Amino acid sequence: MAICRRGSQDEYNRLLRAFDANNKPKHTSVHHLMIKGYSLQQAQNAVHVYFKGGMTSATFRLSSQDRNRLMDGFDATHKLPKDCVYHLMEHGCSYHQATSAVYQYRIERGLIHT
Repeated sequence: MAICRRGSQDEYNRLLRAFDANNKPKHTSVHHLMIKGYSLQQAQNAVHVYFKGGMTSATFRLSSQDRNRLMDGFDATHKLPKDCVYHLMEHGCSYHQATSAVYQYRIERGLIHT
């Protein structure tokens, strides 16, 4: 049984790049991380983020005004959340930053009720 250890997405990305994960099935990449000592859940999450873009830090800070400008210009209130995430990623956001921005935007626009 592997000892479950804590990792950062930067570390997962480094391991997955060294493993050449882009040219292998996702389940093989998950197994590779588990061999390195990560839990199944950690490995699955890391591989998911890696294949979604893999960036862990934003290339710029996205203010709420910039977020609203980008989202409004994209007509985001009429788009699927995943399309909005990809739109923000095309403008330099990390996957995590984009998902958080879309979530906050949808709350502020009344598209999600908390």
